[in-house]
This record gives sequence, C-alpha cells and structure tokens, in this order.
Amino acid sequence: MDLSQLPEPMRARMAEQDARPPLRRVRDLLQTYVLDAVDLDEIRADMSDTAGFSTFAARSLRQDLEALEWALTADLPVGTLLHLVEDDANFGLDDDPTDAGAAVFLRQIADILREVLGPAR
Repeated sequence: MDLSQLPEPMRARMAEQDARPPLRRVRDLLQTYVLDAVDLDEIRADMSDTAGFSTFAARSLRQDLEALEWALTADLPVGTLLHLVEDDANFGLDDDPTDAGAAVFLRQIADILREVLGPAR
C-alpha cells in the first residue's frame, strides 16, 4: 500500500497513532474494547468487527497486539499490569489480584487479537 497516495489528514492521523508509546496503546486498547464489555465473547466480536472493517483498522489492531506483547515481556514497575487490567480495562481480578493474574488476563486479550487478525493478515 502506497501511503503517499493517502490524503494528508489521514497520513497525519496515522502518524499520530503510530507515535503513541506502547503502554498508551495498551491502555487505549483496553479502554476501547474491554472496559464496558460483558465477557470475552463480546470483546472478540468487537475486535473481529474492527479487524474486518478496513486495512487501516486491522493495521491498528496489529500495532495494539505488538504493544500488548511488549507490555507482557517488558520489565515494568510492580503493579503496572494490575493497574492496566483493574483500572483501564475495569476488570476485577478477585482470584489473583497481582501482576501475574493480570498477565493471564492480558494474554487472553492477546490471544483474541491473534485469532481475529489471523484472517486479516
């Protein structure tokens, strides 16, 4: 895809989105797809709809997946993953309210992203 053929406002918006730090991307992803979702099936359906909407939407979700994978492997301050899940995703971790418990949930979100992006790749 030749991005130079896109209108300037679209190229500027893409550049702005691309410049977001990985942790901001993860927060935005969680606030967009997980925050008000009833369950993982609803999250999957919403992400699938987005991935199928356009090449640009799927591209953004791929970048979100990369950011999420980074967060799961990065040496982040203690409590960061827990904050992402409990605050940004508004998902309670009653059984394991730790970063380890949060990582389990975030891996589920990453798995959903991989699943919905499979056909879009």
